[in-house]
Amino acid sequence: MSANDLAPGGKRRLARAVATMALAASALLTSAGSAPAAPQDDTIALRTLNDIVKGDYAAATVHFDATVRGQLTPDALKQAWTNYQEQFGRYTSHQQPRDAKAGGFTVVSVPLRLERGPGEFRVSFDNGGAISGLFFLRPGVPLS
Repeated sequence: MSANDLAPGGKRRLARAVATMALAASALLTSAGSAPAAPQDDTIALRTLNDIVKGDYAAATVHFDATVRGQLTPDALKQAWTNYQEQFGRYTSHQQPRDAKAGGFTVVSVPLRLERGPGEFRVSFDNGGAISGLFFLRPGVPLS
């Protein structure tokens, strides 16, 4: 689905849906603390980001848990990434991931460099190593 396929206001509804999912997941992320992530979490987060950047949205969803997979299809992920870049500018690069524990989740935050300033790619992992949340953020958004 392209942006032209959306009904008027469709981009806004999709952005709100992604934001709602982000808020729901952040409600689960209480009592954040700094802790190293399992090396595979960093690897999967960076692989997911790289798949998104190169436009392979189906590959980017491989590690999603069932809930995220149902809410953030490859087409919805493509639209969310497009909307994010429209707001913050085209992706240029990223830095090393930072890891934290929040509730029962491991959160991997990857600082982004975008044309119009910094951004953040944040992925939360459940105890089984599946992606239970994926967010494109402005810098400084707290975990909870």
